[in-house]
Amino acid sequence: MWIFPTLSADYQIANYPVASVGLHYELQFTRWSLQASVYNGKGYYRFAGKENVFWFCPQQDGILSVTSLNYQHHDSNYHVDFALHNGMYMDYEEGTPEKTEKERRKIIWGYAEQRLAPGLHALLQGSFQSGASRGCKSYAGAGLTWQCGKTEGGLFTDYARFSPSYEWASEFTWKIPCSGNGFIQPTLHFIQQAGARYLIGLLRFSYVLPTT
Repeated sequence: MWIFPTLSADYQIANYPVASVGLHYELQFTRWSLQASVYNGKGYYRFAGKENVFWFCPQQDGILSVTSLNYQHHDSNYHVDFALHNGMYMDYEEGTPEKTEKERRKIIWGYAEQRLAPGLHALLQGSFQSGASRGCKSYAGAGLTWQCGKTEGGLFTDYARFSPSYEWASEFTWKIPCSGNGFIQPTLHFIQQAGARYLIGLLRFSYVLPTT
C-alpha cells in the first residue's frame, strides 16, 4: 500500500520515526487482489512502556483502517484505496497530537501504472481527504518511467494542497548499471512552496548480491 501526504502529513502512524502495530490481510485472485489493514490510531517510537510501538489502545488512540482493491493486467496496475480514521485528531504537521473531540475522517486515493509500450509506463496518482484538515487536503501526481537496455529512467511531478499552503515537486532520476551487479542513480528534485524554491541533487549507489 502507498503512503500519500493526505495520510502521512495528518496522522502519526505512517512515517519514521513513529510506527504503529497493525493486522494485515490479503486475498489474491488471478488479476484481482484485496488488501485490508487495521492499525492503532497513533504511532510510537519506543520499545517499552506506553510509548512502545506495540501499544494497542483503540479507546485512547482510535483506529485506522485501510482497504485496497487492486487489478493487474499486461504489465499495468490499478489500485483504489480507502482509509478511515476514527479517534482523536492527530495534527502531524505540528509534530504533536492535538486532542479534540473524537471524529471520523475518510481518505480516498488511487494509483495507476499503465503500460504504453515495451519498457514505457505512465504513472498517475491522486488522493483526497474529507473533513477539515490542517495537514494535506488533496494530492495529485503524474509521471513516466522507461527502460533503455539495462538503464532505467523516471520523471514525476506532483502537487499537494496543504492548509494554508501548497507544494509543487518534480523528480528526474536515471539508474545506470556499473561494476556488474552495481547501480549508480543520480536524482534531481525541484520543490516549490509558497515563497520558497529548492533544487536538490542526490546520488545513490546500490549493489545486488549474486545468488548461487
